[in-house]
Amino acid sequence: MTGEALGTSERAAARLAAAAAGLPPLRAGQESLNEEICDRLIDLAAAHAAVARTADDGGRDAAARSVDACVCRAVEDDVVRTLSRTGTRLDGGPSLEDAHREVTRIVTRLAEPAHYDAVCALLRTGLGERPDGRAAGAWDIADEALRGLVSARAEWAGADPACTAAGGWVVVDRVARVRLTAALLAQARALGGDDAEHLVNAARRYAWNWLRLPPPEAATAVHVRRTGELAAWIKVLAAGGPATEGGAG
Repeated sequence: MTGEALGTSERAAARLAAAAAGLPPLRAGQESLNEEICDRLIDLAAAHAAVARTADDGGRDAAARSVDACVCRAVEDDVVRTLSRTGTRLDGGPSLEDAHREVTRIVTRLAEPAHYDAVCALLRTGLGERPDGRAAGAWDIADEALRGLVSARAEWAGADPACTAAGGWVVVDRVARVRLTAALLAQARALGGDDAEHLVNAARRYAWNWLRLPPPEAATAVHVRRTGELAAWIKVLAAGGPATEGGAG
């Protein structure tokens, strides 16, 4: 990874850390809230693991840069999710337009079949062999999600980015979450002891939260047209217009 790209990953993780700092402490009798707080802290642990893993990876190719860009995008989404729970205010984050431009750039590159294959191969290498014990649960979910990316190849590779970019958020998120789960598992293997047990539990929960979904489908020209129709219809409703022809009789 280049120094500039690594700086982007580090900044994204730092923003998530600052947002997570506003989370309330866990309290007895508030189990539902405690679960939510724990999930946001696990997002932070995954971001830290991914940054540490990337720093140790050495040379970076185009596929690795795409994966890292997906991770940054997912971490920024985690920042927004955490802020919505805490009321913490952070400045300097990307706008919705900037985020969409980044997703479009990633998905346009993934439309190149060789590049898509290289990204999937990199994720497979990062996931490694199936571990023993409880870690296998997280690995199995990530493995299934990765096989879903491979099975959905025709949705993205060789497709028209003008349409697929409309649904690009879902493939970007899937690439990132596989990478982040793999980073937690790799850190568990490297550290061992009590730290490994906690990291395995974090990886299991992270994979359960983010990767138990069907393979990501790309947008089509019909989907894009219906988006425009739905947006126009909802704006009419929001402005107090009639829901049906002629309104109430």
